[in-house]
Amino acid sequence: MDKPASFNLSPEKRTTLDFAFDHLAKNKSVEQIELPAGAPFGAIVVDKQSCTLCKACIGACPEAALLDSPETPALRLIERNCVQCGLCAATCPEDAITLVPRLMLGARAKEPALLNEAQPFHCIRCAKPFGTKQMVDNMLGKLSGHSMFAGAGSLRRLQMCGDCRVVDMVENKAEATIFDYPK
Repeated sequence: MDKPASFNLSPEKRTTLDFAFDHLAKNKSVEQIELPAGAPFGAIVVDKQSCTLCKACIGACPEAALLDSPETPALRLIERNCVQCGLCAATCPEDAITLVPRLMLGARAKEPALLNEAQPFHCIRCAKPFGTKQMVDNMLGKLSGHSMFAGAGSLRRLQMCGDCRVVDMVENKAEATIFDYPK
C-alpha cells in the first residue's frame, strides 16, 4: 500500500500540482505523460532551421517558461512553467514554434532545457557581438533587392552594431541628408 502524501497545500496551484505529481510518480518509472491538445502542461519544439533567435517568444511568454542565455545566443525552456498558451508560437515571426502538450515528471521539468543556440554575429567594424549569424544572413537576403539598400555601403551597414552604423552614416559624406532635399 502506498504511503499517504505528506506535503501541505501551497497558495500557488501549480506548486501544489507539482507536489501531487511528484508524490504520485514516486516509485514509478514514468517520466512523461502525453496529453491532448489544449492541455495546460507541455513543452515546445523549435525548428532550428527557421529560428533566428530574435527572442520575440521570450518577451511574449507570460510565465517565464522561455529564457535566453547571458553567455551566448540561445533559447531555453523551463517546462514546468509552460502553460501551453501559444503566445510564443503566435509571436514567432518565423513560425518556428510548435506546442507539445505533455506532462513531464521529475527534476528535468524544472531545469532549463536548451531548445536552440546559434553562433553570434560580430560587427564588421568593431567586432562587438550583436544578433546571430543566421539573423543577419536572413536580413541581408531579404533586403538585398530593396531600393533603400541599393547603395554600396547600405547592406554593409546592416552588418554593423547600432553604434557603428551611426558613426558610419556620419562619416559617409556621400550619404543623403535632409538638407539635400528642397522645401
